[in-house]
Amino acid sequence: MFVADLHNDVLQRAMIGEDISKQTDKGHSDLVRLSNSCIDLEVFVVWINGKHFQEGAFNRANKLYDKLEALEKENNFIKITKSVGDINRAKNNNILSTPVSIEGGEPIEDKIENLYHFINRGLFYFGPTWNHSLSWVSSGYDETHNKKNIKSLGLNKFGIEVINTCNDNGVIVDLSHIGEKSFWDVVKISSKPFIASHSSVHKLCPHFRNLKDDQILAIKQAQGLIGLNPYPFFIDSKFEAKEKIFRKEISHKIDKITFKEENSAVRWINKQHLLQQELQSIAPSINVFIDHIEYIIKLAGIDYVAIGCDYDGLDCLPKEMIDCRDHIKIIDSLEQRGYSERDIEKIMGLNLLRVVDAVKN
Repeated sequence: MFVADLHNDVLQRAMIGEDISKQTDKGHSDLVRLSNSCIDLEVFVVWINGKHFQEGAFNRANKLYDKLEALEKENNFIKITKSVGDINRAKNNNILSTPVSIEGGEPIEDKIENLYHFINRGLFYFGPTWNHSLSWVSSGYDETHNKKNIKSLGLNKFGIEVINTCNDNGVIVDLSHIGEKSFWDVVKISSKPFIASHSSVHKLCPHFRNLKDDQILAIKQAQGLIGLNPYPFFIDSKFEAKEKIFRKEISHKIDKITFKEENSAVRWINKQHLLQQELQSIAPSINVFIDHIEYIIKLAGIDYVAIGCDYDGLDCLPKEMIDCRDHIKIIDSLEQRGYSERDIEKIMGLNLLRVVDAVKN
């Protein structure tokens, strides 16, 4: 079985000095744990937080690319794959595929030539926004919670050029995180399938990061896919209230990290490591996550479902999942619900290969 996960933020840990080429007891993943898991392809994400703007988002993104390329040279069991052929060859040789994607358009710095630069470096998919809107596209967070930050509601002329450039150059467009107006603007102009790499179902959990039914069906119409995200905030509408109470109970542990760490990136990641352990006790069952997968199967069909676990970008996973080695429990849970081996193969990886083939060829 070919198994793909559509979203991983572990490069952020590598950038603060953690050696992710060795097995660690921190976070959700490292190269060893990924290679020992059932996962054959893990999308490594370039994400630029606002704290890096002093060095420039473009420069910061290139450093993240450089870091993964250095890891590839030092570890012969991973490969930065850029095509279906690359992915299949890696699978046949028991090598972990690690394609590189960008979450949030900050690195292109409003210059189309910068987008071409990352395309030439092998850009796998491109998400126009993270939570922050840009001058050419509005985010889901800002459209929902912070409209004063929006400079362009939806795509402006440059935003349309960005999407067309991705379509013309074999880059998958990722609509997780962008606002509804931006979403529907992409739907109108995209000539290729697009995806939501790590989002879940709004009808089951009404969070601004989740997809509404008409959006799910639009992704189906475009022959794209949805990578379901197991983040408890996105799958369990009751989790936020429980987490708020629990966070107060462990506030002394969080404060200890706040006062100890001067580096904001290290502080953020260390808090995440703490919460990944502490929040497990109040996390929902993996069955709640499977409910989201089944919802999309029933609404849109088996061919439009994938998995985007957002490993090392989350401070909590479902109760049964400690790290990426538990990815196989998604397969086990689907088997328990009676899905055939072929249907599980589609969900776990084959649907992604279909989209990659359609966009890149």
